Amino acid sequence: MKISYFVIFILAFGANSVAQTDNIQTVTIDSIIIKASRLTESQLILPIASTKLNILKTQNVRQQLSLNDYLQEVPGLFVQNANNFSQDMRVSVRGFGSRSAFGIRGIKILVDGIPETTPDGQGQIDNLNLGILKNIEVIRGPSAALYGNASGGVISIETLNEVDSLFFKGGITAGSYDLQRYQLLSGFKLGKTTYILEGNHTKTNGYRDQSGFSNYNVNARLVSELSETSKINFHINYTDSPIAEDAGGLTLEELNADRRQARQRNIDFNTEESIRQFKIGTSFNHEFTEKITFTTYGFYSHRDFDGKLPFEFGGVIDLGRNYFGNGSSINLKAEKNTLQVGYDWAIQNDKRLRYRNIEGLQGAVTLNQLETFSTFGFFAVDHLSLGDFLIRTGARYDSNTLKVGDDFLDNGDDSGSINLNSFNPSLGLTYKLNQNTSLFTGFSTSFETPTLSELSANPLDIGGFNEDLKPQKARNFEIGYRHKNNMQYFEAVLFYIKTDDDLVPFEIEAFPDRTFFRNAGSTNRKGLELSYLRQLTNNVSLTSSYTFSDFKYDSYGIPSGDFNGNALPVVPKHKGLVSLLYQNEKLTAKIEGNYIGSLYTNDANSVEVGGYTLVNLNFGYKFMLGKQVLQPFLGVNNLFNTEYNDNIRINAFGGRYYEAAPGFNVFGGLRIQF
Repeated sequence: MKISYFVIFILAFGANSVAQTDNIQTVTIDSIIIKASRLTESQLILPIASTKLNILKTQNVRQQLSLNDYLQEVPGLFVQNANNFSQDMRVSVRGFGSRSAFGIRGIKILVDGIPETTPDGQGQIDNLNLGILKNIEVIRGPSAALYGNASGGVISIETLNEVDSLFFKGGITAGSYDLQRYQLLSGFKLGKTTYILEGNHTKTNGYRDQSGFSNYNVNARLVSELSETSKINFHINYTDSPIAEDAGGLTLEELNADRRQARQRNIDFNTEESIRQFKIGTSFNHEFTEKITFTTYGFYSHRDFDGKLPFEFGGVIDLGRNYFGNGSSINLKAEKNTLQVGYDWAIQNDKRLRYRNIEGLQGAVTLNQLETFSTFGFFAVDHLSLGDFLIRTGARYDSNTLKVGDDFLDNGDDSGSINLNSFNPSLGLTYKLNQNTSLFTGFSTSFETPTLSELSANPLDIGGFNEDLKPQKARNFEIGYRHKNNMQYFEAVLFYIKTDDDLVPFEIEAFPDRTFFRNAGSTNRKGLELSYLRQLTNNVSLTSSYTFSDFKYDSYGIPSGDFNGNALPVVPKHKGLVSLLYQNEKLTAKIEGNYIGSLYTNDANSVEVGGYTLVNLNFGYKFMLGKQVLQPFLGVNNLFNTEYNDNIRINAFGGRYYEAAPGFNVFGGLRIQF
């Protein structure tokens, strides 16, 4: 599908549906409130590019295996690696996060207002149960004035927190590649306190050889109204993922020979990971008066990680992480002005050990060090309303201290510390043309330190940190238009981002399969983001989005090449989505088409991967059996069996860029509530 036809289809379909408004019964599109912007505001007047996703509408017909399934419609956001559970899903927002070797990097992740992203900017969501999602908010662009380090974008997730009466819900899902998923969910209310308990188990053999995955997850949440002015939220999460295998990257020749094969070296070294994570968190909100509100949160998380990589020296990893923090803020409201001031404080301790990988067996220790990242950030955000204008200003100062204590002294003592402090301002302006339409513009910044794992990956093959790495900085300028009425919502945003010292992954011949990082001068990122939602009839709704990304290196040269003017790898120039949802009291049916344009695999732009179109289907039916509600469901992924890559390994040595994605595959199951 040519992208020009894709865009014409969206716009023509939208224009045609608008012209036929008189033939459609009025169905109100919900008001869109964005909480992730620190000061809760209607999306119509917020001078920040944002998207809010209502998950509950289609939750019961989803596979609930990857967060990617929920994020497809967000413009400016691109996901890879949704099927490699060892490397974890890689999310990029306007290019931020695209370089991540594993996990979510440079994007702030919040769950029920509590950070999932570590102070150094690394995030995983393998402990998140997708079956209890309620909604997702995405701020599409640099947001360091709001959330500090590694806020190239923000993904704020809210889980279920309301119960009308006692319920029990069970579910079973089965699918291609021996997918099995079992879920139990219960909720009840005693007085003014709501309790939600959930547990699930997921396993799959994976599409490729050596790509199996198993996960156990338990969640408990308590929400209590202590008084008319006070509310407390408390939750506990435990996750045990005993195995997540890594099939590795293939060359083009290997890919064409057998898409499902694992790289032989990954088999030889038994590449896989296992994690165990415990997290406890609480938040408290109190209204002193209608104009003064206080909010605070606190949390503690412990994570044990064991991994095997496909090389001998340092190829076995043993990581123990303790991560805890607290934040508070106070809101002061006046007639035309709202001010929020607050702080966020957190400490991350990583005990990192590396051993030799002797064909899958642990050998002698090669690295033993304690890495610490402590951060304290103070911020202020202000909204000033002047007639039809809203002026939003923000500023934040972060003090970041990184320390490493070298406990492996055979090659010398490489202990040390680094201070990476930052000041980040932001400014936004909205002009409300009428009650349904607004124009907005804004300036924002981001500051991204290297993660502890990136700093400890030293190409000099010594302990301590790679002190040559510098933080990545960005300045974002955007202008947008929004229109919302009872039947439709439309948003268009143009943006320009200037970055300095981009952190870029690479591999070298001396250490094959190991990822290192370097700074890459500067980039220019220009883009367009379109969103259009339309209620076509009482039962049929349209969702569509389109992203144009022109991201290029402005200044980047290394001894092996000059990359000035080259496109950033693994970011498609074009990305689009169209989906139709039919829903009545019993039946839910959804068809979704995604177009992903071509992209490059490396900084040299010497290898290009072509674009592709994916079509997915979901069906669900609800009926009563006595007092029980039964909901059978069925889904088809990649309906037309398109061959594409689930992940591209950036700058991989030897051309091992490709990780094949599943072809046509199905899933189905039954959910029952009583």
